[in-house]
Amino acid sequence: MIRDAVSSDREALASILFRASRDVFPLAGIERIDKTEFNRQTEGESILVAEEDNRPVAFASIWDAEHFLHHFFVDPDYHRRGIGRSLMVATMMRYGSSLSLKCNTANTRARAFYRAMGWIETNEPGGESQGTGSWIWIRTPVAAAALGLLPDEQDR
Repeated sequence: MIRDAVSSDREALASILFRASRDVFPLAGIERIDKTEFNRQTEGESILVAEEDNRPVAFASIWDAEHFLHHFFVDPDYHRRGIGRSLMVATMMRYGSSLSLKCNTANTRARAFYRAMGWIETNEPGGESQGTGSWIWIRTPVAAAALGLLPDEQDR
């Protein structure tokens, strides 16, 4: 089931964020992400939750004003069950097909997932984030086209 997050989800979502992200990039010495840190990181964002067995197992947080998918994480214990795909479809249905995100360059699993969902890694300059390493822009085809960033046919 995909639904809007409620305040009672925050602790579980913080745990998912910590557990899923620590395997992707170093957390610059962070030993835990609690509800307060989760709230800080997602302040002003809309959050969708994927639920299984009456508990959150994945979430997407979106900065609506910029159609920016800030967080997209699935609990590691629930990988490869189609939950991420269902959550992505629901996210795109809710927030439109013009979305963008930043992805850690070393996160090959996420990059493959986004490609399989039809997203495009653009050649825009990425950057470095302290504690998380280098990142790249990934956009839906609609978002990439709106910015004139669709790759040439031979590059696809």
